[in-house]
Amino acid sequence: MKHFLCLFLSSILLLSLSSCKGDDPAPVSSKAEKTIFVYMPWTASENSTNGNLYSYFSQNISDIESAIKQQGGLGNNRVLVFISKSSTYSALLEIKYSKNQCTRDTLKRYNNYEYTTPSGVAGILNDVKTNAEASQYDMIIGCHGSGWIPKGLEDYYRTRSFGGSSAKYQTEISDLASGISLAGMHMQFISFDDCYMAGVEVAYDLRNVADYLIASTSEIMADGMPYTKVWQYMTPATPDYNGICQAFLNYYSSATYPYGTLSVINCNKIADMANVMKSINSQYTFDTSKLESVQKLDGLGQTTFFDLGSYVENLCGQKPAAFTSTLSLLVPYCVHTSEIYTAFVNYNGGFSTVPINTFSGITISDPTENTYLVNYVSQTNWWKATH
Repeated sequence: MKHFLCLFLSSILLLSLSSCKGDDPAPVSSKAEKTIFVYMPWTASENSTNGNLYSYFSQNISDIESAIKQQGGLGNNRVLVFISKSSTYSALLEIKYSKNQCTRDTLKRYNNYEYTTPSGVAGILNDVKTNAEASQYDMIIGCHGSGWIPKGLEDYYRTRSFGGSSAKYQTEISDLASGISLAGMHMQFISFDDCYMAGVEVAYDLRNVADYLIASTSEIMADGMPYTKVWQYMTPATPDYNGICQAFLNYYSSATYPYGTLSVINCNKIADMANVMKSINSQYTFDTSKLESVQKLDGLGQTTFFDLGSYVENLCGQKPAAFTSTLSLLVPYCVHTSEIYTAFVNYNGGFSTVPINTFSGITISDPTENTYLVNYVSQTNWWKATH
């Protein structure tokens, strides 16, 4: 299963040293240009290590350090990492670069820390700000993910909003947003290195705390983002979002498991899309007989994540001009392989790949008939804003 676990990032060998060679960096001022915060909470449960992605996190951090080597240092950026080595122990680390080496400095240790609440998220972010104040902040989140689906639905394909494999270690997207807001740390981007986070429901909940989301509409292989390829595009003051997407596609197109999607979503445009969809929903009612014609972007037995553009086309008979123009601004960049992979082959009737015939880079769950989840869809903030 190690190649197929959904994750939200990947990275880190705790309390170890890693060598990076290159030119020494320029002196860093007390206030960084940007701080990139890598957040990797516990990914299993209280009593089990099943689903633990720690080894993948370790590799990702090593890959980030390799990318720092390629760049010859951090420039005027700083990189902090929150990592949970067990269900009861976490640490806040800083990756530093000096004299041709990368080192990991432990800034703070946490025992039995409650990080799934708004105050818990805010507490960690305040520690980041205290230790690495910057003009702007980026956040990379690594763990399991299932988009907007509420935490605690443990009997449903082990789904979770994001976090671990039991409700105690899962975080609602709305609570993440509240925590970021409490900390007063608006994010330039939030990069979700885990499954199913590129959805309108997620983007709408995060619209006031981040400018951009970098995420997948579907399952991400456990290896996660190829940081040796994409890091150089993430670190500039103005990230090269198209470069991130193209590097991701180039990597996975030739990988052993050649599956993946990645999107860049402009959160500043999600309210505009909500207004467009509210108008559309006031005029059209979805014909459920067309459900099989809508592009599915998950491997669940009962599809939950549908391509937004395909849904609107089937809802309206064609894509309205207002929708098309708004979508182009909402999702400026997106890429996909010809098929996506799913690890749910034992639950969905036997298929392990899904062909992508049309792709808009963002999902919607409005038309789902999933018996486990249909009653939850109308509880999302997105649904309330569009119906």
